[in-house]
Amino acid sequence: MCLVIKRWLFWVNVGLASVCVLLVVTALAMSLMRPSQLAVNDIILNKRPLPKCAFGLQQHAYDAIGRTACELKFSPITLQLPDLRNHLVYYGKNGRPDAKMDKPILHFGFAPNPTPNPVVAGERLYLIYDKKKSPGQYAVSPSNSETPLWIEATPQNNEVTVRVSMRNENGDIIKEPVAHAQFNLVEKETPRTGGKAWEMGKWRVDGSLLARQKARWMGPDKFLERHGGEEFSYLQNKHRIDFTDDDESYSVFLGAGDSAIWDGTRWKAVQPGEDSLRYPLMVVKKIDERLMNFELWDVGGKNKVPLTLIKINEMWMPQNLQDKFKFLGARTRSQYIFEIDDQRILLSPKDWLLQTAEDGWVKLTQNEQIDDYVERRLTGVLFVFDGVTRQEGKQVLMGVMFNAARTEMEEIALVVQQGAGRGGAEVKADDYEDGEEIDERDLDDDEDDDEDEKLEKGPFIESGKHKKETKK
Repeated sequence: MCLVIKRWLFWVNVGLASVCVLLVVTALAMSLMRPSQLAVNDIILNKRPLPKCAFGLQQHAYDAIGRTACELKFSPITLQLPDLRNHLVYYGKNGRPDAKMDKPILHFGFAPNPTPNPVVAGERLYLIYDKKKSPGQYAVSPSNSETPLWIEATPQNNEVTVRVSMRNENGDIIKEPVAHAQFNLVEKETPRTGGKAWEMGKWRVDGSLLARQKARWMGPDKFLERHGGEEFSYLQNKHRIDFTDDDESYSVFLGAGDSAIWDGTRWKAVQPGEDSLRYPLMVVKKIDERLMNFELWDVGGKNKVPLTLIKINEMWMPQNLQDKFKFLGARTRSQYIFEIDDQRILLSPKDWLLQTAEDGWVKLTQNEQIDDYVERRLTGVLFVFDGVTRQEGKQVLMGVMFNAARTEMEEIALVVQQGAGRGGAEVKADDYEDGEEIDERDLDDDEDDDEDEKLEKGPFIESGKHKKETKK
């Protein structure tokens, strides 16, 4: 059986091989018999006329018809104003007290971005369309640089009139459609930013700002109110607030309704106006016995943060000078000799004595000392000597004492202890009327002149940055 199959397969293969050989021979023969060039015959097309319309008319018949009832009109493509009524949001005017009323700053936002953008009323605010965002939205041009599209706004109570303009490629201003060219928007509340604070340089602005700036409300400066003279007359009824930053201290004097700006490094009291518009503004809203309330505005006038300060109450008990100031006598009608802390000092009315921890009571005689105390670079308890008078038959030392913070003062009237005058002579109090100053004639002027030259004379300061003077 297997032998039969093998023979059958053998003859099948022989047949197939024969057919293949025959096909190859046929192909070679046809290739040899094919001509090298083929003749192409030109095709002649016979044009046949279209069949004549049975309903065709002469041309004059068509011309007599005139205009048709419906016809197409060609209009070139032109630019139109975008409809900003659903994109533009009005957040109101600048609420700062120093904002200009004739040209207020207005705030606009663009949906869906709620961030307010300031623009001066009547001035152009240039816009762009950001296609990269999904969905695309309008926004203010960076640095308000000029673009083909802009708006101008005029406030009216709690509304604003918006005028939209656009310039085409030929420079022509487009103001159509009219409904998009001018419309009114009602003021909406500025959106909350989720409690996110804004910043003034390195300071984050929130309710704890003054505490982090180490602000201390001390109250009125009693020393400057009494002895500041004309130079410091503007500080009447003002409260001193001390600030400390990087171990550097400075003071700002403010009253109810007063304002201060942050110039980038420190607070400065200012009169609200055009010069203060570029800075954050802090306004004193209310002053109670123990609490001072502020409002801090950002430059744009839409963000406002309430601030508070608690008054610093320093307990101060004026020390007893009865045993420290020993009256020795009068050199002249305006010069008195005292023994203070075991040293003899010559005092004249309006002289200043400062008590320091290192040196005890020191008489301020140099211009630099006066300036340092006035500007609070030198601190301590201060005694201002007014003179010696006679009251009820007794010699009385008159003066005023200020605490180290200068927020408290105490008028001093001490019955002085009478010591030995020059040459051992004592001043006779009974020889004087009440209120009369001690006369040098009651002292022996012929002895101890050399010793008087050793006394600290301390002349009245008439030069320097600050003069010692008393408010009349």
